[in-house]
Amino acid sequence: MKFVKVLAAVAFAVALSTTLALAADKADKKAPPGKVAGCCAKAAKDGKACDHACCVESAKGNKNCEKCKGTNEEKKK
Repeated sequence: MKFVKVLAAVAFAVALSTTLALAADKADKKAPPGKVAGCCAKAAKDGKACDHACCVESAKGNKNCEKCKGTNEEKKK
């Protein structure tokens, strides 16, 4: 009976640690901070600034436009 309790406790600990490890992997797969929106990247490639109103407003705050699928703040140089 004691062996069954120990075995159950070990199985629970393994299941808990596996769940936490998988949750950590999912957290790492988010978009990297400072990702520039596609429209802004195309404009920068052409040597211009993006002319979308939302992108211009975000650039004033030194951020990437989240509406156009950019993420977080721009990387500081």
